[in-house]
Amino acid sequence: MKHLIFGLIATAALAAPAAAQDADLFDGPFVGSQLGWQQDRRTATTSAVPPATSRVKGDGLVYGGQLGYDANLGGIVIGVEGSITGRTGSNSSAALDFETGRTVNVTGRAGFLVSSNSLLYARGGYSNTRISVTNPASASENRDGFTLGAGFERSLTDSISARIEYAYSDYGSDALPGIGGPVEIKYRRHGIITGINFRF
Repeated sequence: MKHLIFGLIATAALAAPAAAQDADLFDGPFVGSQLGWQQDRRTATTSAVPPATSRVKGDGLVYGGQLGYDANLGGIVIGVEGSITGRTGSNSSAALDFETGRTVNVTGRAGFLVSSNSLLYARGGYSNTRISVTNPASASENRDGFTLGAGFERSLTDSISARIEYAYSDYGSDALPGIGGPVEIKYRRHGIITGINFRF
């Protein structure tokens, strides 16, 4: 019995620092950077019968930074984050050339620890992006929308973590005049983004 009691005490002593360390992971403020792939899509659908649809896709490198705050509620993590990103490349068709400028996101996320240092999460919130038409005329606008995504983040040390995330964004649609009736243009985005966070 004495050996059993000593064994339980030793086990508890060893487990206590690990439990305290887990409670500190994904908890508190952070700042970081991100890099990944992004595809912007413009879909134009005519009002003719039958309707005709054309799609323009543009791939590019997305880069930027983020800051936020996480709260670890005993294995359940909730947080808020703000980010700003830019993108390389453009979307071109026979009639129009688009360019995507900066994007600002303000999102919340919720997830759970799948291991002592690994977090699986979902994200959603507000997004605003700048879109420019560079051909045949030059014009720009800021578009409001929403973004949804899911990701995986892993702590590398007590203060550094790395993540990978898929994100879908929707920036609404426009009805533009066209031959035979209005043309609806929808603005959508897909992205796969990696990032690193520094916690303090």
